[in-house]
Amino acid sequence: MYNPQLDTFLKVADAGSFLKAAEQLYISSPAVIQQINLLEERCGAALFERTNRGVKLTPAGRSLYQDAKAIIQMCEDSLARVKDAAGISNNTIRIGTSLLFKCRMLPKLCAEAGRRHPELSFELPPLSGPITKGNDFADLGKKYDLLEGIYCTISWKGLCSFLELFRTPICCAVSSSHRLAKAGKLTLSDLNGEYLVMPMAHVSKELDAFRREIIKNHPTIHIIDSQYYGLDTFTLCELNPYVLITQPVYSDIHSSLVTIPLENDYTLPYGIIYPNNPALAVKKFLAVVQDLLCSGGVNF
Repeated sequence: MYNPQLDTFLKVADAGSFLKAAEQLYISSPAVIQQINLLEERCGAALFERTNRGVKLTPAGRSLYQDAKAIIQMCEDSLARVKDAAGISNNTIRIGTSLLFKCRMLPKLCAEAGRRHPELSFELPPLSGPITKGNDFADLGKKYDLLEGIYCTISWKGLCSFLELFRTPICCAVSSSHRLAKAGKLTLSDLNGEYLVMPMAHVSKELDAFRREIIKNHPTIHIIDSQYYGLDTFTLCELNPYVLITQPVYSDIHSSLVTIPLENDYTLPYGIIYPNNPALAVKKFLAVVQDLLCSGGVNF
């Protein structure tokens, strides 16, 4: 209902680069530039100042940026109202997928939900980019309805809702050539003098408590903050003698690294992330999962 070039425009504005926006949209840089050129032609004004260091919004671009999100939301809300007025019920649940948000537990849950509610169907759209403080689940409830993964108890609070399936322990991952690679298990004392890659502060209350323990009791451990975990994070730890703070559920992502249990008292919540105002189909699915959790009808 709106010009889809607005989506590309917002992505470029947030990324500050045609190349970064193209990577997040999974299209080529020339395709992104062409869409922006067409949008600028339609608007009759330059929207970006283009330099060798990237792009930034012009005054006209800043004006459009303020309105674009409202325009997109207005169109989506209008379409939803049209469907409601026509009595059209959308029974498709879209499960966002990416490197970190893989479907590990959801297939069996979807199978049971489909058995109880045959009208439900499921799609697996790829996420357009990493979820960080910068994009704050902007597409949750719009382009996808559910995610499966670790829940960040601080930075995501209020931005989405969460149904916990289980707790997953903190462990370490290192390259096969690392001195600790053959250890059966580790303690924090074993990490003295090591460089530890972990999520930045104020993302998770559990990880913040873990960080405080390291700083207080193991001051020789060097902490390297990672804004988000992606393929480049795992590659960094594969190419350097770093220790990656991770969870056992992620061992299928960084298979080139050796995952080692770490003796500690901290666990992170793993489960289903969904919108604060879920659609009816999502509510049906969550009710099935809740029933399975309460009855012990599913094992993780």
